[in-house]
Amino acid sequence: MFHPSPTPIAIRNALLLLLACAAGYVDALSYIALGRVFTANMTGNTALLGIALVGGEGQAVIQSGLALAGFLVGAALSAWIVNRGQTDVVWPPAVTVALVLEGAILIAFAVGWRFASDSSPMPSARAVLIALSAVAMGVQSAAARRLDVSGIATTYITGTLTSLVTHVAGSLRGAGVIVPKRKPSGPANHMRPTGSAHGAGLLATVWLVYVGGAIVATGAISRSQVFASVFPVAVIMVVIATAAISFREREKGSDTFS
Repeated sequence: MFHPSPTPIAIRNALLLLLACAAGYVDALSYIALGRVFTANMTGNTALLGIALVGGEGQAVIQSGLALAGFLVGAALSAWIVNRGQTDVVWPPAVTVALVLEGAILIAFAVGWRFASDSSPMPSARAVLIALSAVAMGVQSAAARRLDVSGIATTYITGTLTSLVTHVAGSLRGAGVIVPKRKPSGPANHMRPTGSAHGAGLLATVWLVYVGGAIVATGAISRSQVFASVFPVAVIMVVIATAAISFREREKGSDTFS
């Protein structure tokens, strides 16, 4: 029986789901083991920072501040990488380059975690791990944003949920969702999901896999503290390898979306 090959858009969507899973995992890992701080979700981390400031919790302020600063540094580095390349393809090669950077940072995080897990992490070791994971998540956030899939954010789940509810509400009232107009940047803009069931399904799945990543992290920490940091590295490596193979030809024009 003939099985058609997955389209570039289907591959891209699957890779976005893997990125969301990795982000959920890292967020749970950092919150449970690195002093109750988020390193992927900066909305929650900013709230924790405000709470720590009011409560005069110096260590918590430092940790949340490190996470925020690291995320911004990572996002800036990634933005510099991904905005220097093709704009009219499903998956720009520069996005893969940015994810290679994320993978390298996550490997450094895993190595640091391995040594820190031999005993209770000292404040300095914990600070390094927080900074590394936050930089990695910042890189991922800007790289995923570069794909320009409306409503999809692998680390900003609040925005993903808002887009999901908007899609569902538009479907219930029997009308498509109005997507804000943007300056055309090539055929890639035609890939953004609108008020269709397909778009809502993708948004819902992003949320579910993010939750799934957090669940897996919780189980991994309870079973093996030493190897708990390996999972996100493996996920990012799968994304990098798949993207490099699937999008190596850098197709352009309408044939990319057939």
